[in-house]
Amino acid sequence: MANNWELGRFLDTLRFFQALPFVGTLEPLRPVLAPLLPDFFQPPAYRGSGLVVVMGATGRTGQAVVKRLLAQGYAVRAGVRDRAKAEKVLPPDPFLDIVVADVTQPLPADLLQGSRAVINCVGTTLQPNPNAPPPGLEIVGACPEAVELWGMRHLLERAQPYFQSQPNTYPLFDYRYPTPPLKAVWGALDDVVMGGVSASRLYLKDRSALFTGLVSTENSGGFVSIRTRNLTPPLNLQGYTGIQLRVRGDGQRYKFFLRSDPAWDGVGYAISFDTVADRWITLELPFSHFIPVFRARTAPTAPPLNVGQIYSLQLMLSKFEYDGALNPHFRPGTFSLEIESIQAYGGAPLPRLIQVSSAGVTRPQQADLDLGEQPLAVQYNEQLGGILTGQLAAENMLRQSGLPYTIVRPCGLTDKPGGQELRLDQGDRPQGALPDCRTGSLSREDLATFLVSLLNLPVACYRTVAVAATDQAAEAYPHWAARLAQLPRDCLQPTESDRL
Repeated sequence: MANNWELGRFLDTLRFFQALPFVGTLEPLRPVLAPLLPDFFQPPAYRGSGLVVVMGATGRTGQAVVKRLLAQGYAVRAGVRDRAKAEKVLPPDPFLDIVVADVTQPLPADLLQGSRAVINCVGTTLQPNPNAPPPGLEIVGACPEAVELWGMRHLLERAQPYFQSQPNTYPLFDYRYPTPPLKAVWGALDDVVMGGVSASRLYLKDRSALFTGLVSTENSGGFVSIRTRNLTPPLNLQGYTGIQLRVRGDGQRYKFFLRSDPAWDGVGYAISFDTVADRWITLELPFSHFIPVFRARTAPTAPPLNVGQIYSLQLMLSKFEYDGALNPHFRPGTFSLEIESIQAYGGAPLPRLIQVSSAGVTRPQQADLDLGEQPLAVQYNEQLGGILTGQLAAENMLRQSGLPYTIVRPCGLTDKPGGQELRLDQGDRPQGALPDCRTGSLSREDLATFLVSLLNLPVACYRTVAVAATDQAAEAYPHWAARLAQLPRDCLQPTESDRL
């Protein structure tokens, strides 16, 4: 006897995926409907995953970076000198780990354990003092040599051996750090949409996520799945070989889907994989092995999978394979697929160390420059302990480290609200390619947003980028990759004449 179909769950599914039967995704109607239903069209907060170490996390820039990372789904390990201060100024969050790590001293051996990257916001601290010699600023705490130069040496002592031992993967969903945004983007898509009664969901565990529930063949059903909402912007996995899964299953055969079209009921690209009961396994699913499928039937005339725009991911357990064939390892009832990570593998490296430097670091060495018109840090570089000289030396040390890195040179930082379009360029002369780098400013919020975006951009590696705000409002999803690709990579052995 068939069970009763659950209309409520069917409507919840449509609401979660913002879709209507026979119409498809409501995304084209967003401009009209969003003002009327703002909560309905709220995009998921997820932008990335994994553990990121933030050095200098209690500084104003570091605080902004920590908040942005947590909001977008990352876990954070904050390297600080003063734990009491960190507990006051950093947001309380179960996925924020505060570690005492003073860069002027050898750093804890396990500082980077489990991390995917470091964003280094450490810098020499200056404060106004009217009684100090010109320029009326004094150094608070350690001198620039200790902070900038020895700080980079101590950081690289930990970063080089650790990151050089890590594979070049793109962590799409790292459930070793199961932050809420990594769950909120997934919704159940079960056979209730076809009249069935199966039910599934995704749970967060301590160091993993669990796809589980009950699959039933009643009412002509027989499948359960979880699928992400359409990701905005879509994932760009060009240059990678495929998807790597780290899972522990129940011995059944599952499917993994990618979609390169935002359509609700369009073609998906699928691959089947077998699990071993109660054993963790690592699976590599090459993009070349994914087959186009429409409603469990292969679609040989469909275009190839476009890995440059992946809108959604999906995990499924079904009684069917493809074209009517049955899944030989399917059994109705309860099921369990535990997930540790979903990553893209076989591609270019992502930035491992993102260094926040400063505009003007090469200007003290430019003999033809009128220092009288320069910012105080440039005019009084020597009086301030060679602060810019130390930053440049730290940059050069990082360039020669062998690690995938990005160096960011922001203009004068402010605590104003963010939301401005940014100009990316290279050059360190006020009359050069970045004409406002002498007098321009940049919100720390906007800088933090840019720094966090670099984590998932292979094109950002081995580049030094000058950043300034414009007077234009920021785009919702700036095309950072295309803009960074227009900037040359750094020389591997920088010299004083390099003015990147």
